[in-house]
Amino acid sequence: MRRYCLPILLLLLAAATATAQEAYQPGFQFERGVYPTLASWKAQAPVKPKDIIVDIDPEHQRFFQYLFAQGTFRYPENNAIVYLSPDDVFGYSPGDSTMFYGQSYQFETIGAICVLREVGQVDTYSSFINPGEQYQAERKAGDGQLYILDFETGGFFKCKPRKVEKLLQKDAVLFEKYKTAPGKRAEKLPAFIQAFNSRHPIHFGI
Repeated sequence: MRRYCLPILLLLLAAATATAQEAYQPGFQFERGVYPTLASWKAQAPVKPKDIIVDIDPEHQRFFQYLFAQGTFRYPENNAIVYLSPDDVFGYSPGDSTMFYGQSYQFETIGAICVLREVGQVDTYSSFINPGEQYQAERKAGDGQLYILDFETGGFFKCKPRKVEKLLQKDAVLFEKYKTAPGKRAEKLPAFIQAFNSRHPIHFGI
């Protein structure tokens, strides 16, 4: 019987390691790199800059601006070369608590209901003017509008009360408090998004 215990324990340890997660808290440090999908962001399994085949130092402070100014970029995965368009990536992180969705939106609130602000888009024309190490990418100005991303499904839409309310309805108790709270709908939303996120914590892989 004893000879079977060690393999079973090893399997349990491997399973626990594979599914290890950490609850999100403000200040959470995201892995630096490009996240092709929502699932890769949740797992904290980005494509790391050093693995991307591109003619700029992966540690360069403008690495992501340069990368997204390209038509496509490539990286090795499972003994094959994957080609990816900047328009198709879920997002990226410069390796701190900052996270971007696509090229144009920065997360302001991260939780079951994420709030993002449009911050602009990389000016691709600049890549032909100042390529390489001296590249000085500029960003086209965004309009600063707020957007919502549903952490569970990846649904993305403008921050409009009726759409956010559909997410709040997942918590019947909280939604009832929202309906009876004084104030205009748009004015109440920030506090209730925060309350929803507190009641429904999210987790990232570690």
